[in-house]
Amino acid sequence: MKYAILTKSTAKKLVSCISSRQKETSVSLDLGKSTEKVVLCEDFALLRGENISKKALEKTKEDTCYIAEDGELKSVNFFSQDTNLFYKLRPTSEWPTLTLSSVPMHRFAHVGPKRHVEMMLKEISPIKGKVLDTCCGLGYTAIGEANAPEVEEVIVFEIDENVLRIAEHNPYSEELFTNKKIKLNIENVFEGIKKLPNNYFDRVMHDPPTVSFAKELYFEEFYKELFRVMKKGGVLYHYCPNPGKTKGKELHPGIIKLLTKVGFSNCEYHEKSSGVVARKN
Repeated sequence: MKYAILTKSTAKKLVSCISSRQKETSVSLDLGKSTEKVVLCEDFALLRGENISKKALEKTKEDTCYIAEDGELKSVNFFSQDTNLFYKLRPTSEWPTLTLSSVPMHRFAHVGPKRHVEMMLKEISPIKGKVLDTCCGLGYTAIGEANAPEVEEVIVFEIDENVLRIAEHNPYSEELFTNKKIKLNIENVFEGIKKLPNNYFDRVMHDPPTVSFAKELYFEEFYKELFRVMKKGGVLYHYCPNPGKTKGKELHPGIIKLLTKVGFSNCEYHEKSSGVVARKN
């Protein structure tokens, strides 16, 4: 049985229904993917076999996801001494995002993670053949690529096992671990890409974290490897996070310069998706 996972909004509805002495109600226990009936008693709700008290439901916070386990609501977050980072699954208006020490790994303020993933995937459409997805995260782009009918395989890298630990609790990441087209490598793509064959990938999705987390993924050396493993006629999308945009320090001009230097052509920045599209002609 999968754990029930819920947010403050679901908890508030359950509290309201318990307070009005309802015997059951329908809510989502998978962050909006589906709804199901929940049995209610005088001071608790039965969430997929777990008795969760009204008091526990009342203590939930807005920016946190919770799983029902051992009769408690446990927040989906933890601190790693190995990386010195705090990992958290944070709810949004649609799909949840991952935060590393409060830094979000997806856009969600004006454009939600789901919408932004759709924008990025559109940039490499039609998605076909073999796809390299350099930075897995919660697996949203890898899942979208694997679900394209003409895709044969998706090779994806994730350096941090803590990120995958969070993904295991995210209903929208489930296919990352079950879709047979997806080949997940727990390794730094900066090193892993060197083992991949020449002219292999039809599409490349490069959605790195900000430079402060992975500066090596913005190096000319890495861009040479992206060019090497891509087939002629292949398309690259490179997301360009812009934490310095408000200070007049946009990232994409330098990225375009380096991509062009290593051999990519038709390099264009697309403001809507906040990334660079490039081709190997």
